[in-house]
Amino acid sequence: MPRPNIDNAFFGSIIIDGQKYGSDLIISWDGEIRERERNHNFKKEDFDEIMMKEPEAIVIGTGNSGLLQVDPALRVSANLNGTELIVAKTPEAIRHFNSLAKIRKKVIAILHATC
Repeated sequence: MPRPNIDNAFFGSIIIDGQKYGSDLIISWDGEIRERERNHNFKKEDFDEIMMKEPEAIVIGTGNSGLLQVDPALRVSANLNGTELIVAKTPEAIRHFNSLAKIRKKVIAILHATC
């Protein structure tokens, strides 16, 4: 399956390979795209689920205004697992995901589509 390319995001929508999604998403290097419950927290339980795929990098898009809260302890957990963790506003997170996917890294993006 081809690696997804995130084309763009704007308030409430994310466009991947020309298809528009109207929710928060989890996007994997292997082409899996699934909705994420829209809330303003990314917790250890969410992280542990993502880690089951053994990614080399996780990119978390905190929304256009950066309001998604990421548990600070996740940086330690990521480091212990040898996983790069990038937390940025969603537009910047998209650039990171696309760059890492392009160099064939096993990367997963968690993108908040609003705020």
